[in-house]
Amino acid sequence: MDKANFTNIVFGEILYDCFADRTCLGGAALNFAWNLRQLGFPAAMISAVGRDELGQQARGFLRCADIDQQWVAERPEPTGTVDVWLDAGQPSYTIRTGVAWDYIETKPLLDRPPDLIYYGTAAQRSPVNRLGLKHLLAAKPRHRLFDVNLRQDCYTPQTVLFGLEAATMVKLNDEEWEAVRDIAAVATPTDLLACYALNCLAITFGGDGAQLHIPGASFAARPTPVPVVDAVGAGDAFSGVLAASALLDTDPQQALALACAAGANAVQHRGAHCPLPEAVKAGFA
Repeated sequence: MDKANFTNIVFGEILYDCFADRTCLGGAALNFAWNLRQLGFPAAMISAVGRDELGQQARGFLRCADIDQQWVAERPEPTGTVDVWLDAGQPSYTIRTGVAWDYIETKPLLDRPPDLIYYGTAAQRSPVNRLGLKHLLAAKPRHRLFDVNLRQDCYTPQTVLFGLEAATMVKLNDEEWEAVRDIAAVATPTDLLACYALNCLAITFGGDGAQLHIPGASFAARPTPVPVVDAVGAGDAFSGVLAASALLDTDPQQALALACAAGANAVQHRGAHCPLPEAVKAGFA
């Protein structure tokens, strides 16, 4: 199938990461869309920005990246911002509330079920967003990627369980896996797959690589260690490649290797929007 014929919906935050020395456009949802688009797949954002300079800058980025923004609303609230601190390249966050992406009211009418929908936990922190996400999931997308992304004060056990129940694919890191395992009351990745009828579960381990679990099989990859400059966006690069692999039904071991390569590349660059390696792009040519 021609990649251009896929319909991929990305629901969630558009925000700016505010470091001590710079401000960069980001947000897990937008970062995911950026990476998926680099691989030649359409990506349509469902989000909101403020009627301010940051919002206009975000719209300019979406145009340049060829990410569909017809469902990105303009709101009276300010465009979202996050304070980010790095410790040996690893980020911690303070996420501002009462911002535009807390009010994602757009509920598009789709002429056919999307091939994929991406969502996380942070954008579910407001009631209006939870309603909008339920509307999109009711369209019965073929692939439903829950990129867990647990951020302090931006999730509840209820939103995690809802995300799991709606998903066909789940991606999280090792710390998030420990939290989700407790919330879902499961012991192993195999248990989670069976309990929620998932097609796949990906667990990342930073420099130690990642695991991919599917019904009846598990895979592991451990790329060559690389220097970590800035880990912001590395998980989103991994998720974008994982989603592209699902859309094309790529061999699981190859999909995992490509996703790990994308994540390893991202940590070597400042900011979340670095180009994917040509070797990764070639896997989807």
